[in-house]
This record gives sequence, structure tokens and C-alpha cells, in this order.
Amino acid sequence: MDLSLIENELKQCDAQDLSSVARVALELARQIQMRAKQLQTPAERRQQAELDRMIQHPQDKATLTQMTDQAFRSETAARAVDQLIHILDVQGIPRFFSPLDWTMLRGFQSFGGYLPGVAVPLVKEKMRKETANVILPAEPEMLREHLIQRRAEGVRMNVNLLGEAILGEKEAQRRLESYLAALQMPEIECVSVKISTLYSQISTLAREETLQTVTDRLELLYRAATRNHFKRADGSEVAKFVYLDMEEYRDMELTADAFMLALERPGMEQVRAGIAIQAYVPDSFPVQQRITQWAQRRVASGAAPVTIRIVKGANMEMERVEASHRGWPQSPYKRKVETDANYKRMVAYGLTPKHVTGVRLGIASHNLFEVAFSIVLAAKLGALEHVQFEMLEGMANHQRRALHELVDNLLLYAPACQQEDFIHAIGYLVRRMDENTGPDNFLRHAFKIEVDSPDWQKMERIFLESIREMDVVSAVPRRTQDRRDQPVAPPACLHWQEFSNEPDTDFSLEQNVQWARRVVADWQSRCDSAATEIAMAVGGDDEAGEGSDFSSMDPSRPGVVAAKYRQASEGQIRRAVECAKDDPGGWREMDAAQRYGLLRGVAQEIRRRRGDLVGAAMADAGKTILESDPEISEAIDFVEFYASTALPLQTDPSIAARPVGTVVVISPWNFPIAIPCGGIAAALAAGNTVILKPASDTVLPARVLCECFWAAGVSRDALQLLA
Repeated sequence: MDLSLIENELKQCDAQDLSSVARVALELARQIQMRAKQLQTPAERRQQAELDRMIQHPQDKATLTQMTDQAFRSETAARAVDQLIHILDVQGIPRFFSPLDWTMLRGFQSFGGYLPGVAVPLVKEKMRKETANVILPAEPEMLREHLIQRRAEGVRMNVNLLGEAILGEKEAQRRLESYLAALQMPEIECVSVKISTLYSQISTLAREETLQTVTDRLELLYRAATRNHFKRADGSEVAKFVYLDMEEYRDMELTADAFMLALERPGMEQVRAGIAIQAYVPDSFPVQQRITQWAQRRVASGAAPVTIRIVKGANMEMERVEASHRGWPQSPYKRKVETDANYKRMVAYGLTPKHVTGVRLGIASHNLFEVAFSIVLAAKLGALEHVQFEMLEGMANHQRRALHELVDNLLLYAPACQQEDFIHAIGYLVRRMDENTGPDNFLRHAFKIEVDSPDWQKMERIFLESIREMDVVSAVPRRTQDRRDQPVAPPACLHWQEFSNEPDTDFSLEQNVQWARRVVADWQSRCDSAATEIAMAVGGDDEAGEGSDFSSMDPSRPGVVAAKYRQASEGQIRRAVECAKDDPGGWREMDAAQRYGLLRGVAQEIRRRRGDLVGAAMADAGKTILESDPEISEAIDFVEFYASTALPLQTDPSIAARPVGTVVVISPWNFPIAIPCGGIAAALAAGNTVILKPASDTVLPARVLCECFWAAGVSRDALQLLA
């Protein structure tokens, strides 16, 4: 490639003037792309054609995902054939397949059911071969062969062993052992791990315990990496390298803290280690700053620098789904240009001369504009020797080869998977497919893009716009919920189709962890002699039960009494039924709009007393905070939804709606908040009076729940409590 013009412009540009850096970067990106086109192989052009056809028919992407999933999901060949044929019958053969593959799938559709034991292995082998350029076979001999080939090319490799989700400590131990075994392979220089694969019980609510276990296991990996050495293509030997990946917003702060804590332990001074940070999360920039400042102090004390790999992001769809499910804002930026701006800001911060002494940068991107920007800025700042460029194995290899002609330090991120575990790679494949086909993603265009084409000009505009936003893009977390604050009632729902669920507590946020700790502290001592004495609510008054004494035990603390009460007598039950029947407070005759207003107040009171409900369920039912918190959100949803749907039914003159009378809600112990609340709210919203009889073991949370109704204005005649 002709770099003479770029070299001249590079001499004249000012690193402090980002517009001049951008101008040189645009020309460099053009040169890299033109050279990449010259290096593109016929096989890569065929891959380009398939990708283009898939983009034109988005439904085909869904079909391919379903086929891959179903081919490997079932261990029974006949079942897999049945599912695959069903998918092909309903959705057709994806149009991006080559004529030969199309013909083979048509034959499978017609005859696969007759010989499933033969057909399914063929399909699986075909699919695995098709993905082998993206996911390497992890069988030692095949993996070793590939790594040796890459080393001969002067390309360094970062191996990520894909596997099953960690559900228990036995699985976590197996994953740890697989990492240790990988570090002993002479052909492996670098491995990537996630803290979620090292420990099965990660919890932000148990931060200290989580960090202790994770750092213990990280130390084992770091010591193994230091003991084992890798011989590079030039004959030099280096200690092996461990990268910490970061994929979930929940784990961002935990991962950063575990990384620093493990490397602060004695004997870790010369460990080669790095961490990935995702630029699509605004608060990733403060995390980068915190690690950089720590690393500068580390190097000043004589220890080795660390590496930060800057990536755009890895799991946008998962973050969106979780945010939607939980009722939270999504943690990543809403606009891609903001992600791009933050990425460049993080690169510029990392390349500052005083920062590169403590932190080497991994520039991880296939976007040639980002790569060119990083090269130009690093060259102007004299920091190129502190930078490595990172790409994905099997993605746009022609561009990787063109880049390698410019820079020596190139690292490929290479997922690897055993054949019998290939099902665990499906999620990775789907994620890559989503990323690669996004409308503004450079990789979508990488195989076919022509310099100065409309697509190229579009990518240029996004690049320049992100340069302009570098200094203004937010670094403030998008998720800011704080349970310590008084809750704010949401606007009234005018129609059930506009209903929004109550957000759960976001325990990835430190302020909410502090709130949870305060709840535990408040309730921990309310036991034994200080246990709550629960009164019944009969006929409009609180009164002690007249039946047998009952002590409710804390399931999490054997022998500890959580609450005490006397059960209701037959006479009290009769009085409660008579009161509910007579309805002295006039709940049945109350105006529907007034009932609606009172129930909205109930929802707000439950919001206000979320901590008390969590504490009562914890003490009396042994429910963890993570179990009871979503249940309280569900209880609020019940009250809001039933109130908003009952109102139009009761005020529509064309509908004859009337209460049925008295409703008795008998709730179980395992969901001591949501289930009784749903029954109470539905009955009250319809104009009925209610008697709640909770399970004998969970009367305490039922009492707190009833107090929310009463505090909001529902009379003790309309809602009574018996146990």
C-alpha cells in the first residue's frame, strides 16, 4: 500500500487536534481497505456473497439460528431430524445457501427421516466445518495444528475455551482445570477467562465473599501462567498471558476489582495479565481511569504493566433483553455513535504518554476507521510499541492480513470448542451473527465494501460524527436506581396495553447493595424474644388470636423464632365472615374511581415498604433477597394492573359488572407476597371484601402486606387477616 502521502500528513498533524488526526486516519483506512481487497481470497469472496444474501433476507438468519440450535440440541438423532425437517417445511431453505448446499438440504428434507442416524451426523459435521473459521476445534491435536500455523505467520493467538454455563462448583472446578491445562500447552500463549466461569455463586450482594473466591482462583491461573513460557516465532520466550473478559454489566465492577486485587497479592508483581473493557457502557471510561491510576502506582513500585483491551461491546442483545425484562434502562448507550465516541475517548486516554507506562492497550476492532485512528494517534504520541491490535479469528481475514503488513503486534481472539460441547458455542455464533449484520456495523460491509462507495461514505460520516462527540459523550451510568430514595409513583396507566411492569432492584449498583445490607441489619435481630407478635385483623380491629400459640421459625437459622402469633378461633372466623358479608365500610358500594385511587395508593405503599417486605420474607420464609425482590415487583404489578383493568369494566355503561361478595384468599408459603397480593388486589378491585388466610409458616410477610393496603386507605373491614 502507498503510505507516502500518509507519512507526510502524519508529520504535519497535531495529536492534540483530533480533526487533523481524523483526516490522516481516513486516508490510512482507505489504504488498508484497498490492500485488503487485493488480499481477499476466492473463499472469502464466496463467504461475502453468502453474507450479502443473508442480509437481504433477515428471516433466513433466524432460520439458520434455529437449524444450528436444533441440530445440536437433541442427543436423539430422530428427534433432531424431526425438528430440522419441521423448520425447513415451515420456513423454507435459507436463500443464502449455495446451489450445492441447497440441493443437499432439499434431499435431507425429503429423505433424512428414513436414516436419522446417518443424516444427523452429516448435518452436524457440515455445520461445524462451516463455522470452523470462527470457532476452532478444541481437541488438542487440531488446536495445536492451527496455533502452530498462526505462529509461523507471526500472528499471536488468544484462546477462549467455550463451554457450558456454570451452575455449580463442580462445573466451575472443571473449567478452572481446563484453563490450567491450556496454559500448559506449549502452543498456547494467551487464554481468555470470565469470572463467571471461575465461580458459580457470583453475587454483588455477597461482594466480599465473591471477590475472595474469584481472586483465589485467579491467583492459581496467574501463577500457572508465570511458571509456563511461550516461544514466539522470533525465538523469544515470554511468560504466558491471562486475559479477563467482561461480558455482563453486572460483572463489570466485580471483574475490575478482582483483577486488581489478585495482582496485588504477593508474588504477582511480574504477572502478564490484561482485562477487557466494553466501550458501549458509559461507565466503562471511569473503570478504565481507575485501573490505569492503579496500574501507574503498581509500575512505580517495580511491578509489570498490565493490558486493557478496549472493545466496543459483546452482548448488546442480552443487555437489552435483561433491561426489558427487569424494567431497567439498558446499560449500554442507545446510539452507536456514542459507543464509537467513547471508544475513541478511551483509546486517546490510554495512549497518553503518562498512562502507557502503566497500561498497554489492546485495540480490539475490525472497524478500519477505528484501527487507523488508533495507529495515527499512537504514532504521533510515540506509543505504538505499547499497543497491540486485536481482531477476531475467522472474521474478515483479508483485512487482518492487510493490517498485519502495517503492524507487528497482532493478536487474534480465537474461541475454541470440543466437538461434543458444540451446543455451547451456539450462543457465541448467534451473537456474532447479530453483530455482523447490524446496519451500522463495519463487519457487515467488511467483505464487499469499496472505498468511496455509499457504504464507505456512510461509515466515514459515523466516524467523523463520533470524533465530534468524544468530548461530550456521557460517562455517567445509564442505570441509576437507588432504593434508598423515596419511590416515585409512575404515571397512571390509561390502558392495559400501555402497562409497564415495576422494575426489580438492580443489585449491580452499589447503592442498592447498601440498601439490601441495611434491610438485613434491620431484621437480623428481630427474632426470639424480640420476634414480632402478629395480631389478627377481625371486624375492623387488631386483636390477638384466641386459638393455639404458634411460633414461626426462621428456615435459614434453625431454632430461631422469626414471629409469634395465636391462631384465630372459630368464633373469630365467624365474626370475620359476618363482617366481610355485611361490609360496614361500604367497599362494595364505593365509587369505582375511588377504589381505583385507593389501590394505586396501595401500590405506592408497597413500593415504599419494599425493604420491610424483603425482611419479613427473609426472616419468616427463608427467602433470599434475590428471590423476594422480584416477588414484590410482581405484587405491585398485580395491584396496578387489576385496578386499571377493573375501572373501565365498572364504568362502562354497556357492561353490567358487580361484586360477588366475599373472597377468601388462602395463600401458600413459597410465594408469601405476590400470590396473596394478587388474590387480594383482584378481589378488591372488583368491589369484593377479602379475608386473607396465609400459610401458617409465613404469616409475618402477609401481615406487612396487609398493612400496606390499610395504610393506603383500604379499611380493615374490607380486608381482614386470619391465621
